[in-house]
Parts: sequence; C-alpha cells; structure tokens
Amino acid sequence: MGTTKNQGGSSGSPQGAERPLWSFPADGNSDWGDPTQIPVWAHSQAAAVAPPPERAPGPPETKPAFGERAGYAGRSSSRGAGGAGAWGSGGRSARAGAKRSTPKAPRTRERTPREPKEPVELTDEQYASKGRSILLRQLTASAKSRAQLKTKLLEKEIPEHIAEELLERFEEIELVDDEAFAESWVRSRARSRGLARSAIKRELREKGIEGELAESALEQIDDESEEETARDLVERKLRAPSMGVDREKSVRRLVGMLARKGYSPSVAFRIVNTAWDERFGPDAEQ
Repeated sequence: MGTTKNQGGSSGSPQGAERPLWSFPADGNSDWGDPTQIPVWAHSQAAAVAPPPERAPGPPETKPAFGERAGYAGRSSSRGAGGAGAWGSGGRSARAGAKRSTPKAPRTRERTPREPKEPVELTDEQYASKGRSILLRQLTASAKSRAQLKTKLLEKEIPEHIAEELLERFEEIELVDDEAFAESWVRSRARSRGLARSAIKRELREKGIEGELAESALEQIDDESEEETARDLVERKLRAPSMGVDREKSVRRLVGMLARKGYSPSVAFRIVNTAWDERFGPDAEQ
C-alpha cells in the first residue's frame, strides 16, 4: 500500500514529506493534517519505522473525568459491572476504603530505659526554709495542733530534728499553741455540732492532744450545759409533725442521734422521752 503524504504545517516539514506513525500526536490535535486522513497515513512505509529510543513517546496523559478527581466524592463517569459509578467510587474514597480493609499493624517503639536520678540532698538551711513554708501554709488554712504539723512536715520529708526545731520556734512566737487550740476546738464542736464531752475528747486525741491538756479544755462543758445542748438538738427534730405519729420509732431515732454525738444511753433516753411527752403529750402514743 502506498504511503500518504503529510500536509505541511507549523512544524516546518516540507510539503509531501512522509511522517512516521510515532511522530503523530495521539489526540490528533496537530496542524500536520486532517485527523480523518490518519487511517490512510498510518499504512505508509514511514509509519512503520520505529522511533529511536530517546524519542519514543510515553503513554498519553489523560485528564480525569468529572467526579473522578482525588478527594471528590462525585459519581464516576464510567459504569462497570456490578453497578460501578456510585458516589465515592474513585479517587481518594476508593483508596481510603482499600486502606480501611487492611488492618493496621500496631506500631511498636522501643524505649530506652531512663537511668534513675539520684535524689537531691538539701542542706539543713534549705530544709528549714522548706519547712517554714509548709507550716505557714498549714496555719493559714486553719489552726492545727503541734502533732498535726509535725506529721505534715515528716510527710514532706523534712528531717525530724529540723521539724522539732521549727515547731519549737513557732511555739515561742505563739503561732503554735496546743492549749489555745484545744480550748477553741472544744467550744466550736460543742456549739456547731452539739457534741458531748466524750466525742470531743476522742477528736482531741486524734489530733495529738490528750491527758491534762485535753481535760483542762473539756472543763468548759459541765453536765448541765451538756444536757441543755442535747435537749436543743432533740426539740429541733421534734418540730416535724411526723415525729408524733409513732413514739417508739421516733424515740429510737432520736436516741441513736444523741448516741452518735457522744451522749450516754441513760441521758439520751431520759431527754428524748421527756421532750416527746412535752411536745405531743403522754397520751399521744399511737
């Protein structure tokens, strides 16, 4: 079959020159001739000439159709078997689906063990400065006994001999005073909580105050004032009308309340029965 002459164009080829097939653009967009002449031109002898390796053309670059660009969840322009072309069928969505289908192996990173740091040893002066700051913070929050403050210093790793020196100095300037603390504690707990002497004595012991110091502070509460406090507690509870429905139940509840506050059972039963009769009458039972 004879060769087809290529029309000259902007490439500078002379009229009638034969062009090898590999030099013709794949998309036909060229000024070398009408694309309709390609079938005839492709059968020319020159078209069969293989291109030199350095000029061999690569595959044509194709632009993605609408909706097939990566990261766009549009509908694919092509439909294959099985209903292809649904939303998210191309681009990043397809790759993300493939990634999710493959389980990710857990990453392991070997950590080099850290060498333990040697504890920093403070000087006595540094420990004393640290201890003073601790004591001032504790006393600013609320009054505390010497035993409570010493426990806090030891918890903060202040040496015991330095803690003793600090507490003695604070006692000299009357920032730590167990006697004043005990007296204030007794008054406060009797007035705000209505506690009996036995309950307050137990609390003082927990704070490191006992013996003569505790007994001296508890002298502020005598038998008469203790019973008066208990009676006030019971009368406040008896203001509720429901307390007069069932005497046995009400008495049991009120005696339990006084027992938890440190009152003896005999005192509690006597005060509760008397107060209940005065409030609801002795014949109001059941």
